[in-house]
This record gives sequence, C-alpha cells and structure tokens, in this order.
Amino acid sequence: MTTIASIQRVAMRIRHHLEQGVLKDSELTWTGFLVLWVLWLFGEMQTRYLAEEVGVNRSTLSGVLATLERRGLLTRRGHESEGRLVLVELTSEGGALVDKLFPRFGAEEAFVVGSLSPDSMRRLGNSLRSVQQQLDSDEGKRRRAAPVRDR
Repeated sequence: MTTIASIQRVAMRIRHHLEQGVLKDSELTWTGFLVLWVLWLFGEMQTRYLAEEVGVNRSTLSGVLATLERRGLLTRRGHESEGRLVLVELTSEGGALVDKLFPRFGAEEAFVVGSLSPDSMRRLGNSLRSVQQQLDSDEGKRRRAAPVRDR
C-alpha cells in the first residue's frame, strides 16, 4: 500500500507542479495539455483513441475538446464514411502552443528528477513500466472487468 500511495502522491504533486508552473500562463489543464500533446505527436485521431491515449473517458474528453476548440487550438469533424466517428486535429495555433510549452516541460521534468542519479532514473523508469505492463496484461484486464467478489 505504501508503494501505491507514494506513486499516487508523487504523480499528483508532479501534475500540480506542472499545472501551476508551465501551464498556468496558457490557461491549460493537465488533461487539456495531454490532448494537445498527443495530437501534436500523432496527428489527427479519432476521439475513442484519443481518450485512450490521454487516459480519460469519452465524456470527459468531450468537455475538454469543447474548451480547446472554443480557444481555436483544435478542430473536430465527422469521419467521411462513418458518421458516428469524430476526428480531432490540432490547429496551427494549437501546434504553436505545444511547440512553445514543450521545452518548458522538459526543463521542469529535469528539475523533478534532478535529485536522481542516471541509474536511479533508469531503474525507476523500468519499475514503473513493469507496473504498467502488469496492469495492461490479460490478468489485469480480467481483474478490472470482474466484480471484486469474483477475484
């Protein structure tokens, strides 16, 4: 329990640090930035895949997209052949904002892990990837889908 609580606590502290520092002047939330960043990396994307990449449900994503679209940072449009699908794309303004924020993010990430040696960073990264792989495993998926009493 201590390990999981520490991961959660540190993740929330990092998120807060970045929101109050790098993102504050841009009036972006963590989730809003992640949406822009994922689109910046991968280009146009269906909302269902975007929600998965950002780690939010589709209803949460819908509200974030509406806000970012009002600000002119992205556009949404219907899929040409499948009317129910929605595609999302960065505007040039959205891309320019990520271009501006990305170096600042890198500097703050370096600050956050600045007390760790290169070996400690490597080991921590490997350990966190192992936790992620465990959660993404077939057993992890089964456990998420099964009621607690069936475990």
